[in-house]
Amino acid sequence: MKQLTEITTPFGEVAAAKPLPGTELGWLQQLRDQAKAQFERHGLPAKKVEDWKYTSLWQLSQEGFSHDANEVSLGKTELAHVAALEDAYRFVIIDGRLNAVLSEIDNLEAGLSIKPLAEALDQAENMLGDQIDLEKPGLNAINTMLMHDGLALHVEAGQKISKPIELLVISTAENPKLASHLRNLIQVDADAEVTLLEHYVSLAETAGFTDVVTEVKLAENARLNHFKLQHESLAHYHIATLASKQAAGSIWNTNNISLGGKLARNDIHSQLLGEEAHVTLDGLYLVTGDQHVDNHTRIDHAAPNTTSDEVYKGVLDGNSHAVFNGKVNVHKDAQKTDSSQSNKNLLLSRSCEIDTKPELEIYADDVKCAHGSTVGQIDEQHLFFLRARGLDETAARSLLTYAFAVDVLQRIKSAPMRQALSNVIEKRLPKGA
Repeated sequence: MKQLTEITTPFGEVAAAKPLPGTELGWLQQLRDQAKAQFERHGLPAKKVEDWKYTSLWQLSQEGFSHDANEVSLGKTELAHVAALEDAYRFVIIDGRLNAVLSEIDNLEAGLSIKPLAEALDQAENMLGDQIDLEKPGLNAINTMLMHDGLALHVEAGQKISKPIELLVISTAENPKLASHLRNLIQVDADAEVTLLEHYVSLAETAGFTDVVTEVKLAENARLNHFKLQHESLAHYHIATLASKQAAGSIWNTNNISLGGKLARNDIHSQLLGEEAHVTLDGLYLVTGDQHVDNHTRIDHAAPNTTSDEVYKGVLDGNSHAVFNGKVNVHKDAQKTDSSQSNKNLLLSRSCEIDTKPELEIYADDVKCAHGSTVGQIDEQHLFFLRARGLDETAARSLLTYAFAVDVLQRIKSAPMRQALSNVIEKRLPKGA
């Protein structure tokens, strides 16, 4: 497939010239070469590709990104202002580099391993790349050929980790137009449980590019409570893939919150491969101005007696544009599947736009599946009710907007996590016009 536009940043040339971890591992070099060949064939996906129909990467293709970052020093006081969790293990990446001084990964609980990607590569052959498809149009190929840092998290069988883990990825103004290619590997063994927050934040309104792939592998009866909070600069590009494979009885509770970014794209894929596996796939996106956010989710029910529950909500203001495409695929032998999917959107201005497309593909005959989407504005009767009780229009609109969005947060069972995410979201909720 011929590229339609010239890409300003020569990602392939950077991959060939830049020192990257794992060059001594033959299997990894072969994987990188495969990714480079795929990218050279296809380049960035164009809008004629169905999964990218409503999202253009033209602006990203015209940006001249740097891959060389100067080391940035932050103090613990500055870190405290951006960290979402107070009592947590913390893995800190600043401008694409692990900051060991600010990270808090010492004195870990028994059975918990937290390492930088480079230190885990020699044991990652059976996992790295196993959850994603390099040939799928997207940025998985760029990430695979250029990945240089990230979190490798492993929880041994039977271990219940009491403290959450915060992966804190910070972009500063010290390295403008920086591209960071991060790969996270999350492995939870049988009967183990852990809570993880991926947190992406900018300290200034500067342009940059975060390209991240997170691969999750859950063994039998494992549980992962997985949260993502993205509120980078409004000039930032954020392209992310989150993919998991779940064995029998495993539970993956996810909540993906998108607040920042000029362009944010989230591809989330759950493969339910064993009976009684369950995934909760929730999300909230709040966009304004000229922001564009695109959430593509896919749940594959590949085994009988699996369940999924998905709720995505969006609040749009200004000239923003959002996309939701959620597919649930029930495979031929996946009898007794129980799946529910919902996407609801609140439009606060006349010029914002939402493209929503929930999908069901069912190849089994004994299932219980439902899906749907709604698009609307603030209910004038509710607004009148609050105005009649003394609230001015701005306060009334703000309250109704919060009530619409908070439903996603109420599904989070952990009170500290729910409160931490609420604190950030309340500051970003638009008021309406």
